[in-house]
Amino acid sequence: MVDSSKKLVGDPAARVPAYVRPRWDGLAYIAYRTEDDIKKTLGQPQYAGRHHCRRADCVPNGDPADHARAHYHPSALHRDPISLVKIHRRRPEVRRAAFQELWLGEHADFMLSKAATHTHVRRYAQLHYLHSSRDDPEGSQIDGISVLAFASVNDVEDYLVSADYVAIEAQEAELTGDGSEFWTAVNYSVINRLMPELATKR
Repeated sequence: MVDSSKKLVGDPAARVPAYVRPRWDGLAYIAYRTEDDIKKTLGQPQYAGRHHCRRADCVPNGDPADHARAHYHPSALHRDPISLVKIHRRRPEVRRAAFQELWLGEHADFMLSKAATHTHVRRYAQLHYLHSSRDDPEGSQIDGISVLAFASVNDVEDYLVSADYVAIEAQEAELTGDGSEFWTAVNYSVINRLMPELATKR
């Protein structure tokens, strides 16, 4: 932190925004190649009467499903250790379908046009909310989730302080409203069989 004369400030602690704990502790991201594969898994007797798919947890590779639709700008390595997770809630005056169309089209194009994105972001996925398998008022307010993968925490930090990201965030703010948030996460890949992951045709 520096003052108007570009010198270090004498009261840095007083200038740090208050910490607000994210509402979420993590994200279980389970991707399926097709909707039929979801049904085969959750149709087994041990899952009867249980609801393991909430919000964007059950995601097919580009195909409509009961919960969310995923759109990818894939990573070449599939072993990205750090993610930036962004929970999106649209502005109330923007309909969900319009938000998702602008987010996937205009906003994704703008983000992918920036040099900082290609320098730091290894993978970019958008999870578009469809609906939940149970009464879930909290999840139903989420219009989408962005998952950006990075090679390191340093890359996340460099991306977030770049001039390119300032512009990306400003454009995103035109679509999102109160209740949106973001946090970083450590990735633990348990099973990865959807290879190769293909970029979404837009």
